[in-house]
Parts: sequence; C-alpha cells; structure tokens
Amino acid sequence: MSWEEMFKGDFAADDVRAYGELVEHLHGVQDALASMPMDRESIDGLAADLAGWRKRLEPLATDEQHQVNGRVAELPVRGHAMLPELLVTSRTRDRVEGTVRFGRWFMGGGMAVHGGAVTLLFDEVLGILASLNAGGITRTAYLNTSYRALTPIDTELEAVVWIDRVEGRKWFLRGELRHGDVVCAEAEGLFLRLLPEQGLGKRTTD
Repeated sequence: MSWEEMFKGDFAADDVRAYGELVEHLHGVQDALASMPMDRESIDGLAADLAGWRKRLEPLATDEQHQVNGRVAELPVRGHAMLPELLVTSRTRDRVEGTVRFGRWFMGGGMAVHGGAVTLLFDEVLGILASLNAGGITRTAYLNTSYRALTPIDTELEAVVWIDRVEGRKWFLRGELRHGDVVCAEAEGLFLRLLPEQGLGKRTTD
C-alpha cells in the first residue's frame, strides 16, 4: 500500500480543489492574524465572524474515517490544516526531500520559526518516510530535535530525511532542515508500525 493510499479519502477532483482553496485561505488568515496590531474594532468584528463560522462548522463534525482534514492525499501534507505546507520534491524507499515555507503564523520571535513548529514539520516528513517503508501507518514513539541555527520565516527551506536503521516494527530515522548551506535543525526519531488492530479511528496505547 502506498503512502497516499493509507490516508486517501474518496473525494472528487473538484472537491479536492475546493478544500485546497479553503485551507489556503485559512493559512492566509492565520498569517494575517499573527501580523496584526492591537486594533479593537478589527478584533471584535473578527471574533464575531469566527463565532459564526464555529456555529456553522460544529454540527458538521464526523468521525476520523470521514473527516476531510488530513485525508486529501492529492494536497500537500494531506490537506492537514494544522501543518506547515511541505511540498515533497523527491521520494524513494530510503529518503524523502521537500521544501517548506513557514509563514508569520509559525513565528516564535525575532522573525524566526517557533521551535515547536520545526518539530511539527519533522514529525510529518519523518512519518511519511516511515510509513512508506513500513507499508502501513506508523506512530511516533519519540522525536528529538536539535536546533543549530535560527530558522527564518517567509523563506524557502529544504527538508531531508533518511532511514538510519530498522529493527522489526521499529524505524529509526534522521533528518535535517536547511536554509541553503546552513543546517537550521536536525532530528532523530523512532516510529512504530501499527498492528492490524490499530490505525485510523482507533484509540490505542501501544
């Protein structure tokens, strides 16, 4: 089973396009919100608008197998609205490469990406490689991130991950996030291949 098939929902092409536009607008709103000054008129108006959106969305809640978020394999990061938009440029059995641009929403301070957002990216791209090789959905057992240099926002960065070793259901992976020749962060992680009784829509502790 391919990585796309693990998460792919049964969505029409036009629906995929429409959802992609929705996520794109959401990310734009997040970046604009993170960039705004204290403006009470705008804040009060936006809060009222968001309350209306929440009221409209809450009755549509469904289970994991039927939700759209994170299930659109045709979109970057499966259309997962929480994640920075990673564009995979190369993918083999041993290595995944891609580019990512963190917007203002992901800034921690000093025009640099929040460290937690860097780890969030690593969890996604390492998970892609683990699932590709495990032939099924994997779960993060641990993920260690080392920060080597400030990671700039609004700049194209390169993410590269590769397999370190495999021990049964355990996949040990490593990765780097680079800005040109500068290594901004490094990661090492352990991912476990889920058992047949585990997976989407199933809450497990193993």
